[in-house]
Amino acid sequence: MPTPCCLFSAYIHNLDPVILNIPGTPLALRWYGLAYVAGFILGYLVLLALSKKSLYVVKPDKLADFITLICLAGVIVGGRLGEFFFYWLPEHGWSGFCADPLWVFRIWQGGMASHGGILAVLLVTVLYAYKHRLSIPAVCDGLAIVCPIGLFFGRIANFINGELYGRVCSPENPIAVCFPSEYFEFPQATQYQIQEAVELAVGAPLQSLQIVNEQGIPQESTFDLLTRLCRESEPAREALGQFLSARYPSQLFEALGEGLLLFIILITLRLIWRNAPAGIFSALFCLLYAAARITSECFKEPDAPMWGSITRGQYLSFAIIALGFAFLFVACQKKHITTGASQGKLI
Repeated sequence: MPTPCCLFSAYIHNLDPVILNIPGTPLALRWYGLAYVAGFILGYLVLLALSKKSLYVVKPDKLADFITLICLAGVIVGGRLGEFFFYWLPEHGWSGFCADPLWVFRIWQGGMASHGGILAVLLVTVLYAYKHRLSIPAVCDGLAIVCPIGLFFGRIANFINGELYGRVCSPENPIAVCFPSEYFEFPQATQYQIQEAVELAVGAPLQSLQIVNEQGIPQESTFDLLTRLCRESEPAREALGQFLSARYPSQLFEALGEGLLLFIILITLRLIWRNAPAGIFSALFCLLYAAARITSECFKEPDAPMWGSITRGQYLSFAIIALGFAFLFVACQKKHITTGASQGKLI
C-alpha cells in the first residue's frame, strides 16, 4: 500500500471547482466552464490578430461565426462524444447508457476527450472550407495554432476539479499531490474508515454536517461532504490525507506540454514563417501534441483499461500522428499554397 502522503506533508488537493453558486437554483459557475470560455475568447483574439496581418485565410468579418461553429459543433459536441465512445461506453456498456441516457448531456459534470474534439474540429473545418471555397489545410492551420490555448485551460480545470490525476509517486517528491477523488477507488470498507476518521477529526457525525434543503433532504453526497470539509477544516484534511496516495500532478504536465509550450512554438513559427505552406502548422500540431500526450500519459493514472502496456490516450495519439503525416504530405505537395489570407483560396 502506498505511503500516505500526509506523513510527508505533501499538498492535499483542496481547491473548489465551483466559483459561485447561483442562489435559489442548483446551478453554479464552475472553473471547468470558465476554462472553455477563456479558451474560446483567447483563441478568437489570436486568430483575429493573425487574420488582420494576413496570416490566416478566414477574413476578420467572418471569423466570429466560424469560431462559434467550431466551439459548439467541434469542441463541445466532439469532445463530449469522444469521451462517450472512447472512455465512458467501453467502461459502462450499453446497459449503462440505457440506465442513464442523459449522462452525455451533463457536460458541466466534466468529461471531454481531447482526441474526440480534435477529430470533430477537423470535420467541421473541412465542411466550412469546402462551403466557402477555402484551402482546407490553410483553414486548419489557424485552428491548430490556437487549439493549445483551449487545451491549456482545460487541463488547468482538470487539476482544479481534482480529476484525471497522476500515478502514484514518492511522498517525498516536492510536487506530489494527494487527490481526494481517490476515495472512489477504495473498497467500501475503506470508505467507511475514512468517514469515521473524518468524523473523529471534526468531532461530529457527518450526517449532521450535510447541507440540506428546507425539507431536510441532503443536497450533497458523502464524497461532496468530505471534499467540502477537506477545504474548510484542516483536521478533516489531515484525517483524509492518511488514506490518500501521493501522486504526480499530471494535469499540470499536460497543461504545460500540450498547451503552453505547444502554443509558444506554433505562434512563434507562424509569425516568423509568413509564407509557410498550407498544412504545415496542422502537421506540427498533430505530431507535437501526440508526442506531448504520449509522454504525459506515462505520469497519468490510466482512466481506462490498459491495452497491454499502452494507455487508451497513447493509443489514440497514434491516430493523431497519422493525421499529422497526412497534413505534412499535403504541405509538401502544395508548397505554392500558403496559410495566409491573401493566398488561401481553394484551387
